[in-house]
Amino acid sequence: MRAILLAAGRGRRLGRDAPKCLVSIDGKTLLERHLVNLTESGVTDLTIVVGFRREMIEEALGSLRPRLKVELIHNPRFVHGSIVSLHTAAERLSQGGLWMDADVLYPAALLRRLVASPHENCLLVDARSKETGEEMMVGVRAGRVLKIARRVGNGWDVAGETVGFAKVGPEGGRVMQRLLEEEVSAGRLDQEYEAAMDRAFQEVPFGIERVDDLPWTEIDFEEDIEKARQLARAAQA
Repeated sequence: MRAILLAAGRGRRLGRDAPKCLVSIDGKTLLERHLVNLTESGVTDLTIVVGFRREMIEEALGSLRPRLKVELIHNPRFVHGSIVSLHTAAERLSQGGLWMDADVLYPAALLRRLVASPHENCLLVDARSKETGEEMMVGVRAGRVLKIARRVGNGWDVAGETVGFAKVGPEGGRVMQRLLEEEVSAGRLDQEYEAAMDRAFQEVPFGIERVDDLPWTEIDFEEDIEKARQLARAAQA
């Protein structure tokens, strides 16, 4: 199975002059943790979309010596939204696979739940999260994801925050490839890849795997790093 790791952005809100995937949490970078979790989950091929300070990621990979096959794809337009980064590697989705935000700390069990899901197209959803306008939320009805946005409102069978990881089969991958191309070709660059996903939900079914029982956190701000440290230490205890 192939995974696409989106690591091109600058992460201005974090205020560091390095890609967020190189943030160190208790002695291990997010990138190193991704490589271990991907390998343990059965992923064999990894495409990393790089942009801001890509040479730092290249150098880090040289010292980590990952056990899976890794390729780098450069997104020269990384100052725009994440839709451009996923579009840069969209051809890799034609046979299905995963895509993942690089700024997430999580246990390998969380990723394995996505890989092993019986849903051909699937999202990881945490229903513990409340809608504040900051998180990317999904609305699910009758087991099918129908909406993804910062605010999805009420009235769903399940509503929760997406982890930022998705799995698609060949059909879902080709639909996403086409929709990403349409959005980017139309010049809608300053948006997130979820804009294409929201359209894809109308064409192919996406199911969910809930991760309410697992610890994870997205790292956007400095205070998120401390939360990540606490989660990492609790997992080792």
